[in-house]
Amino acid sequence: MMNLVQACGVVAKGRGEAILVATMASMFILDRIEGADGGATGVPLVSGKAGLVLGLGVAKLKTVLKPAHAQAAKGSAAGRINSVPLMGGAACLALGLALAQPQKKVIVLDGDASLLLELGGLATVAAQRPPNLLHCVVHNGTQFTGLDNMHIPTDDFQFAEVARKAGYAHAERIQDGAKWAERFPQLLAMQGPVFVELMVEPVPKQTKDGFEQAELPENQYTRMGDEALALQNWLAQEAA
Repeated sequence: MMNLVQACGVVAKGRGEAILVATMASMFILDRIEGADGGATGVPLVSGKAGLVLGLGVAKLKTVLKPAHAQAAKGSAAGRINSVPLMGGAACLALGLALAQPQKKVIVLDGDASLLLELGGLATVAAQRPPNLLHCVVHNGTQFTGLDNMHIPTDDFQFAEVARKAGYAHAERIQDGAKWAERFPQLLAMQGPVFVELMVEPVPKQTKDGFEQAELPENQYTRMGDEALALQNWLAQEAA
C-alpha cells in the first residue's frame, strides 16, 4: 500500500491548473506539503511509514526555511477548496464545480468514510457524466485517521467496482505509490467521470494515555467559506 503523503503528493505535484476538492485527512496533508514548496515540489514521495514521516518532515523543514510559504501552510494553495465540515459532500461539490467550469479539470480527493456517508453521490456524478472530473478516494479503512483511527463499517468495500456499476466512464483500484504516480497523468487526461480508489495505509493514531487534543485554530471553522471566496477570485483572474 501507499502512504497518505504519496496519495496526496502525486496530486499536488501534478494537478497543474486543475481545481482540487479535498476532505479532512487529505486537507491536513496538503496543508503541509503544498505550503512547504508550492505544489509539493521537493517533498519526497517514499512508501511505508518511514516515507510518511520523511515526507512530512521535509515539508515542515521547507516551511520553516521558506517564510513566504509559512502562511500558505495555514490554508489552501490556489485553486483548492476543502469540503470540511461538509463530510460526505466532496463528490457533489466537485461535480458542481466541474459543471460550472467545463474548461477546467476538477479533481476530488475523497475519503472512504466520507464517501460512505453520501454514497448516492456516485450515481449523481455518473448521471451527469462530467468529462472533466477525476474522483479519487483515499481508502485507508479509518475515520478520524491520525487521531483515533476508528474503523469504517465495512472491511473491504469495493469503491471502484461500485463507481463502475454506477456508470463512471472508468474506474480502477491502485495500491502502489509508484503505479499511482505513473497513472495519475493518464487518468487526468481521460474523458470522465473517472474514478480511482487509492489503497492507503492509515496514519498511526495519536490517542493513548495522557493524550490531549490540541484546540483547532479559529480559521478551521471559517475556512470553507473563505476558500470558496478565494476560489471564486482565482477563477475570475484565470478568466480575465
